[in-house]
Amino acid sequence: MRRRWLLVAFAFVALAASAGCLGGGTVSDQQLAQNATYDWHANETVSVNATGSEYHAVLNVTGANRSELRFSQSNAFTGETPIQLSAIKFRYPNGTVVNASSIPVSESRDALTVTLPAKRGQFAYTAPTGSRSITVPVVVSDVSYSVTLPAGMRVSVPLVSSVQPGGATSTLADDRVHLAWQSVSADEVYVKYYLERDVYIFGGLLALAALVALGGVVYFRRLIRGLERDRVESGLDVEDDRGR
Repeated sequence: MRRRWLLVAFAFVALAASAGCLGGGTVSDQQLAQNATYDWHANETVSVNATGSEYHAVLNVTGANRSELRFSQSNAFTGETPIQLSAIKFRYPNGTVVNASSIPVSESRDALTVTLPAKRGQFAYTAPTGSRSITVPVVVSDVSYSVTLPAGMRVSVPLVSSVQPGGATSTLADDRVHLAWQSVSADEVYVKYYLERDVYIFGGLLALAALVALGGVVYFRRLIRGLERDRVESGLDVEDDRGR
């Protein structure tokens, strides 16, 4: 019976995945047409500004022989699924900026495909992040990337942070960490970060716990020595030579 239920559950998941029910959902025209402010003058080819619950990305496609950008994310259960973009814009080399009404977007079960209105220019979009992490798909590879973290966030402690791929340079300005890669060929850029204040609080709690533990050890050692002294004074540890 249990095996039958497992087979039924597996069939349901497979059916839902084939129908696109477990994907990233359907992107709406209203979502794509939302407004956002972007920095068009970043030094890197792809620059990402994480603001908390979302990030703003600007991709410089000037001079690239590229007409489409494919956005997808890997899922352990359904494979690739489309990334839900919003507030998409395109900036021509002359500075003219157009919004979603001039940028064709199509969505399939495994990806969101953006057709650029020109092969030269900059494409910008907004996408959601995790509470303490950001994952950016590498839609333009072998170029420079940068990620600017929200204010107060850090990646210095390995146990509570991660920067992938490796090799990024890190700078701090205006309480914000700026990570930069000269060239990225991985499938995605992933950064797990922490709030600096939380590390200090956690470190204080660990120090307090260590002091409490040390005090407990000292207390029990004194208690044991006191009991040993009481036994000696009461004669319980005096051996009777005649009993040997």
